[in-house]
Amino acid sequence: MIVMPDDVAVDPCDDCEACEWPQAVAWEQWVMGGSALLFLLSGWRAIKRNRPRWLPVWLAGLLGWATIPKYFICARCENYGKSCDFFYGGRYAARLFKKSDKEFNAAGYLAEGSTLGIFQFLPVIAARRDFKALTFYGLAAALFQTALVKFCCIDCVRYARDPWKAAYCPTWKMVVKLRIAAPEND
Repeated sequence: MIVMPDDVAVDPCDDCEACEWPQAVAWEQWVMGGSALLFLLSGWRAIKRNRPRWLPVWLAGLLGWATIPKYFICARCENYGKSCDFFYGGRYAARLFKKSDKEFNAAGYLAEGSTLGIFQFLPVIAARRDFKALTFYGLAAALFQTALVKFCCIDCVRYARDPWKAAYCPTWKMVVKLRIAAPEND
């Protein structure tokens, strides 16, 4: 925010095309989608080979993550209804939920963390003695996380104006701390 001499606060990004959050780029979404598919298949494989009875729990975590946090996070995001970088998540959330003006709270953090924890860490636990499956899963996870940071998180750090993102998102904090990107509004 810039304060003008007549005490009128002006946001430098209000009328600036360059400050607008860019929409998702199709080829980036394809790359991220491919890496996500590889990540999911490697998790499926790790559980199927080592703890097949855990598959329903893992699938419930995945389904939960694909829905519940979208209400608590995406429906409150400034990119709601738009083609955001996270798998066009703003449009996806708009199909599931009405826009929410509620503040981000612990429920969103809990919903994201618990569902993400189930589907991301069950394969690691299941494959802890299967070096091949664990290595494949680890490499797929690293590839996906790299694509996620490159194609989503950097833009989020640069363009987001929702204060709760900087306050709560661990990836936001990592990107800023590692100096990969910085908010443009500062």
